[in-house]
Amino acid sequence: MSARPTSTTGASPCPPPLRTGFVRRGADGPARLRVVPARREHLHEVLPRLRPRDRAELDALGPRGAVAEAARAFALSPLRWAVLRGGRCVALFGARPFPGMPGTAAPWLFGTPALDAEGRALARLGPLFAARMRAVWPRLLNMVHAPALAQRPATARWLARCGFSVAARAMPLGHGGALFHPFTSGVFLAASFAPEQPTNTGG
Repeated sequence: MSARPTSTTGASPCPPPLRTGFVRRGADGPARLRVVPARREHLHEVLPRLRPRDRAELDALGPRGAVAEAARAFALSPLRWAVLRGGRCVALFGARPFPGMPGTAAPWLFGTPALDAEGRALARLGPLFAARMRAVWPRLLNMVHAPALAQRPATARWLARCGFSVAARAMPLGHGGALFHPFTSGVFLAASFAPEQPTNTGG
């Protein structure tokens, strides 16, 4: 999922921190998957090991490149979490205020290849944390890279499970006209999808 709105004004104030309260346990009892507030060391752990599709999506957003785009999304997000598997960070996700659109945020997620083994946990985790984002912002808006959605149609079903509507038609919203499908939760005007407002998801 995408991570970067391009406009630079009108950001919403930072919301209070929220508790996570998500643990997936293995068959032997010990916690196997945990979600905790994300810290900078989690970012440094994930960035060198980004999934290829997340790297491609982040690269498609703009000229800064994947690492810079991911770090920027992390820095600008008052809500952000780390997914830990066996104590190691396998993914980061969060939401950042959408510039120029009060009450709106851009949710994002990117991870390492180890995240792909956690499909069932993500099916539960996604709706839980999407609801926590909506408790702060009534509208959520971002986009998913068209090639990634074509390769993994299940991403659209996961987003729907999280309460998002995914646009059927891809739009040139990224760097150099890269195609993305907007996805939204809440009520939006058509102007919300103007090409000058791209963002990233990593789903």
